[in-house]
Amino acid sequence: MEKPFEIVFNFPLASADFIIFLRATAELHHSDPYYVINDFHAGNNKPDNEHPSSLPLQEIKRTRTKKGYLWVHRDSGKETLLSVAIGKAIDEKTGAD
Repeated sequence: MEKPFEIVFNFPLASADFIIFLRATAELHHSDPYYVINDFHAGNNKPDNEHPSSLPLQEIKRTRTKKGYLWVHRDSGKETLLSVAIGKAIDEKTGAD
């Protein structure tokens, strides 16, 4: 595992009409490889012991398709608004293209 790092991203709920700014911690696991994302908090709040994570732990991975790369959930292999938003933030933080 590599050192965890912080990501910040906008997450649209159901539609682009309502967007939440979130902050979370991402950590790369090399076995698959995939990322474990946890400690989700509103973007202006730093993680602390008094406030639990706003979302449950997420595991996502970058997968290659004929059209390029997709960020999908590790267990289902499906792309969601959340996996796309998290993946974009990871790409920006790590410099992936």
